[in-house]
Amino acid sequence: MRAFGVCQVSFAFESMMDELARALGADPLVLRRHNALRAGDTNCAGVTLATSTGMGACLEKLAAHSHWLNRYAWQAAAAPGTRRGVGLAAVFNAMGYGGKVRDAAIAKVELTADGRIVVHNAVADMGQGNASAFVQIAGHILAQDAGRVRVRQPDTATAYPSGSSSAGRTTYTFGNALIAACEQLKARIINRAGLLLFVDDDSTLELVPGKVCHAASGREVSLARLGGFMREEERCCIGEFVAPVCRDTGSGKGFFIGFPHVIFAYAAHLARIEVDLATGCVRVIDYLAVTDGGAVLNPGMVEQQVQGGVAQGLGYALMEDLATHHGQVLAEDFSRYVMPGSLDVPEIVSLTCGSAESTGPFGMKGVGEVAMNGPLPAVANALADACGIALRDAPLTAERVLHALDEREQESTV
Repeated sequence: MRAFGVCQVSFAFESMMDELARALGADPLVLRRHNALRAGDTNCAGVTLATSTGMGACLEKLAAHSHWLNRYAWQAAAAPGTRRGVGLAAVFNAMGYGGKVRDAAIAKVELTADGRIVVHNAVADMGQGNASAFVQIAGHILAQDAGRVRVRQPDTATAYPSGSSSAGRTTYTFGNALIAACEQLKARIINRAGLLLFVDDDSTLELVPGKVCHAASGREVSLARLGGFMREEERCCIGEFVAPVCRDTGSGKGFFIGFPHVIFAYAAHLARIEVDLATGCVRVIDYLAVTDGGAVLNPGMVEQQVQGGVAQGLGYALMEDLATHHGQVLAEDFSRYVMPGSLDVPEIVSLTCGSAESTGPFGMKGVGEVAMNGPLPAVANALADACGIALRDAPLTAERVLHALDEREQESTV
């Protein structure tokens, strides 16, 4: 489950933002842009935002998109018996564990005896792609192509404690530790190559795929030869990293475990929906997500994270009703607990927007959870825009929508 605890409150505060906009007679996007957090602001937890803060930039990019600019014409083209609505959500998600919980990682990188690179990874890849990111990071620093770099997935025999694959922290925290380990190994490889090549200045040596070269003399030594030359303990380097946490909220009251955070991912979402007035069925026609995850190391992986988060969020918004009775889940299997399939997910446009995060590996920060927070409030606000009903309970099933439409009709006839 992504963003547990955050997706619920995002529904509340983003629904209230739209209600405030209606009460003020204000454009909901203008209201959000006016109140967007920016670097240097103090957030509601009393934390001064000194890290990358891209909410305003996300909203600006959303404002320039055709889904927003053409909303009135698109709504007016609704078929008879239906209503169309456009809804917004400006959401964020903290990265890491937060104050009072040590968010640390220890990375180990190895030059094997046959001259290849192995990253010993201690944080599981559950499909989010962090293992690929580790190959990229190690390959970039050590100047090796992907075929020469391997990630050894979590193995307590060779890897070191690095925390959980959660909280949008995996690539950020372990990636920083991996950078430190790779930089150590690069310096050591070049140093040992200097011994074999009889070069007295390491700065004249260059690490390239499969070897170390000395351009001035044209001599080189392969990584395989270096791997055979170096002892086992020389061929391994360890890097460590502890994520930054907030030390002072300015409130003087202290804080409790997991709170507050200092680094956040931000996103601005837009949903365009169509409501069948006869059945109450809500259909999401298309979706726009603009995300600030810092610098993008792998565009494909970011795209997949956002697509997956939005798809999961739409299931949470429209279908997934975790009904319980005395602590027992009533749905016995997935025929009763309905989740979205490929035909239920609309076209999702994913855009990125955000400056580099100075504390992150190559400027990135986590994007694994923030996409989950937008769909429910965006769809709920679109429903209010389409039909003038504001639901307080999710999922926004056809039954609940139809009941709300009937209540509104009865109130209008009294």
